[in-house]
Amino acid sequence: MSKFSDVKSIDSMIAFLKEKGKNHEYYYHYTTWDSLKKIIQNKTFLLTRGNSLNINDQHEAHMKGSWEEWNRIYIGSFAFGSSENMAMWGLYGLPWQDAIRLSISREMMNRWVSSIDQIKLFENGETIDYQGGFEASLNDIVYVGGKRGSNDLHLTHYGKSITVSDTYPLYGIDTSPRMTGYIKNYAWQYENEVRLRIRLANDTGYEKISIAVPDEVIESIIVTTGPCFRWKNDELCNKLNNEYRIIESGFKNLVNYRELCTMCQYKSFKRKE
Repeated sequence: MSKFSDVKSIDSMIAFLKEKGKNHEYYYHYTTWDSLKKIIQNKTFLLTRGNSLNINDQHEAHMKGSWEEWNRIYIGSFAFGSSENMAMWGLYGLPWQDAIRLSISREMMNRWVSSIDQIKLFENGETIDYQGGFEASLNDIVYVGGKRGSNDLHLTHYGKSITVSDTYPLYGIDTSPRMTGYIKNYAWQYENEVRLRIRLANDTGYEKISIAVPDEVIESIIVTTGPCFRWKNDELCNKLNNEYRIIESGFKNLVNYRELCTMCQYKSFKRKE
């Protein structure tokens, strides 16, 4: 199914989002330098339960899909589209002098997802093997605008929209448990989000899970440094630079994110141990 307008059921919506999710040229993950170091050193990637209080969008967990389903669903968020996103730098690259964006090609991203054969439950730096079943996939997000339960909902995917009334087959899609992890409020549409989504067969109570990252994926990652990034004089930074795997933001020194610490009596940020 190639056209968003052809989607007429929840089954076809999920199929559409999964098909689009695995076909982007690149997948971008906005994060920080310290997080990259952990990914490379441990060869792992952490996913967070969708109703965790550490997720920025609490509206999704409470108002979209099913809370019970969220207890089993873990997400890793990526973006598609080649342009840098200023809001994403500001939201996910904190502190801003450490902000980076990881780029993974379509081939490597799909190889990674296909290679997932073990889940580890993660807490306080420790992991234990998860013995139950799971489903792993990549999927785009559909964004919904309009009041919950209204007769005039608008579903949007990458600039294309469908209007849903109470006579349309997709009416009520925003609260369907089956759409948990596939749908968000329109306010977040600027993210162009594509998710690495893992649904466990069991509600484990854990907030995070860990998955392995294959060597070939790690060795393919390209790093774009944020507009306010400060060079790291460490082994990893020098290695990636020598391998031509670090690219400067196209907005370097052209964007000035104001530090909250400038409003604090102590004036500077100090990372907790």
